[in-house]
Amino acid sequence: MRKSNEKLSQGDFSFPMDFRIWRDCFPDADKNYSGTVFTHQGIQPEEILEKSKEYQWILHVEKVEVLNNRCIIFLDRKKTFRYVLTHVLESRKKENTENSPRKVFLEKITSDSQTLTDYRAILLDKVLINILERSRKFTQVPTREVADICCVITSKSSTALQQGDKKILPGVVLDSRTGKKSSAVPWTECLEQKVKECELVARHRYGFRGSGNSDADKMFENLGRASMILELLEAKPTSPVAFGGSSSRGAAFVLYNSARMETLLEAFKFKKFPETPPLEDTDFGLLTEPEEWVLLLNFIASEEWMIENCISQIDIGRIGPHLICSYLQNLVTTFSAYYRRVQILTDNRQQLLHTLHARIQLLRALRMVFNRTLALLDIA
Repeated sequence: MRKSNEKLSQGDFSFPMDFRIWRDCFPDADKNYSGTVFTHQGIQPEEILEKSKEYQWILHVEKVEVLNNRCIIFLDRKKTFRYVLTHVLESRKKENTENSPRKVFLEKITSDSQTLTDYRAILLDKVLINILERSRKFTQVPTREVADICCVITSKSSTALQQGDKKILPGVVLDSRTGKKSSAVPWTECLEQKVKECELVARHRYGFRGSGNSDADKMFENLGRASMILELLEAKPTSPVAFGGSSSRGAAFVLYNSARMETLLEAFKFKKFPETPPLEDTDFGLLTEPEEWVLLLNFIASEEWMIENCISQIDIGRIGPHLICSYLQNLVTTFSAYYRRVQILTDNRQQLLHTLHARIQLLRALRMVFNRTLALLDIA
């Protein structure tokens, strides 16, 4: 199943119809059958529309087409906006957890070493705990006796394991200037340097003019720490990662767009627009800009899938916090393009309010998902 990312005119989801791709799903079928999965089952692709209604799919299908031997599904956008935004904005707790989530025990390994590779291991441990807290399919347990899966995150390849434990060994952190292992400088000093770099980026690239007070210092400290986290976790955990260079700009771009969201919502309050109506009375059919649909389908609606995908292979000792970094970067890239192209806060005129209210609800959900995703990475 493929989800469309950019070519929205070609549907929202699609899948190949060649039966040979699906034959493992039908163990009793003729393995040499050369038709489509639909002809094998004696149905037409268009019947997906009726089946979606019969089985009450939570995402409503509007139409189904066939193109180049692929079945293409178009969602009912108005209903999808309403369902997803209501689910995000009105849900308060982790619901619909699996009846028997798999239990994961994380062995704590302490080390006196203070290299960047050691800090990468510390970050992986924190992020994995956060992911397990949000997961519906896995849960962390305090003892190994009741665990289905036991994991050890360590920067030392020599760490001894108990039988059956899965070792997660982070790749070494390299100095981006030399390409060699970065071990001479403690990670705490690297963080101090990163804070200074982020202050320069904020002042020269984004025009920050604040004075050197405690609030500004705290902001630069948070920005430096966020930059360091994103830089160390953006690659697969087992792959080496280069630290240093201009990566601070990426973190600044992420947090700058976070500030944009907050500023828009604060301005909505400050300008005393009429408050948004209840979600059930909001006309989401007015959200017709392509970025609005991408933000909903690829990010807001995909949050839970992204979380589960990060630990889908934890049973063999593989985790994917780099997927969170990629998700964040793609989200802010799409939002930034939307922000530049579309005037979200319009004049306070009656004929414009319905569209404004729909966009504010979208923005509130996006901010909520964005902040939760930052929290997964232990970023305030």
